[in-house]
Amino acid sequence: MFDHETELEIGLASGMRVRIDPKGARLTSLVLPGADDPVEILIGPDPGETARSFHGATIGRYSNRIAGGRFTLDGEQFQLDTNENGNCLHGGGQGFDQRDWTVVAHWINAVALRLESRDGDQGFPGNLVAEASFALSDPATLTITYRARCDRACPVSLTSHGYFNLAGGGSIADHRLKINADQVLEIDSETLPVGAPRDVAGTRFDFRDSAPVPGPDGAGFDHNFCLRPGAMREIAALNDPASGRSMTMLSNQPGLQVYTSPSGDSFNAICLEPQAWPDAPNHPEYPSAILQPGKEYVNRIRLQFSG
Repeated sequence: MFDHETELEIGLASGMRVRIDPKGARLTSLVLPGADDPVEILIGPDPGETARSFHGATIGRYSNRIAGGRFTLDGEQFQLDTNENGNCLHGGGQGFDQRDWTVVAHWINAVALRLESRDGDQGFPGNLVAEASFALSDPATLTITYRARCDRACPVSLTSHGYFNLAGGGSIADHRLKINADQVLEIDSETLPVGAPRDVAGTRFDFRDSAPVPGPDGAGFDHNFCLRPGAMREIAALNDPASGRSMTMLSNQPGLQVYTSPSGDSFNAICLEPQAWPDAPNHPEYPSAILQPGKEYVNRIRLQFSG
């Protein structure tokens, strides 16, 4: 048996180390070897923060928002737990980030966890079994893989909610970001998507070429970028010119939620979440996020570091 109260550590001979808390299948540390000292690039919640924190957690059953916490599937309407302004955010008030995942394997460089979600959990239909694995490989790569099966059709979108700062701390205003997306979803005052995707050309959402992440005086981001179609492919790259560190992100997902996180006045982190499009169950024109019985949901996220 494993002690679920203890964080699990995995590592490489190079000095790259990752820690995972089974509570929420949560990344709590991601350390890269440095020229002088190791550098922690994963930003946690502010000290003393008491509100629910999504920092580093696994999000499910459905990442992002579902409007009104309602959707209709196969002619039946479902009412979900509404935990943000009357909407369902990140799977409801007791989403997967709040659960004790079972550790099924722990090796030197990998961890595998499992969670069972019963029919009606937070209002979602069907019994669902989710698996999360975290694996390190050379050179300096972290691969996160989510899998899920359900015995009834259900919206499913799992993701990892890590906050990154490649400098190890301070402002990320000088970080540069590249996203392989030609379109973005506009949002309303409740951060719900509005209408069809809009072209990023000529807007502040144009990261097709590497561009600076806006500083704290800017509007910031909490937007879904509509990724170019493909299987496992490069979707984004983050770079810190001062330290020379970079992070390349690959995934098989149709969307990338980008969230810039201010901390006081420091603007200290960016969150990059490969996932289904927000509120997709209520937008038949969006890529489908419905998992059918007998099918397997898979979200692969690969983070490759250099510098």
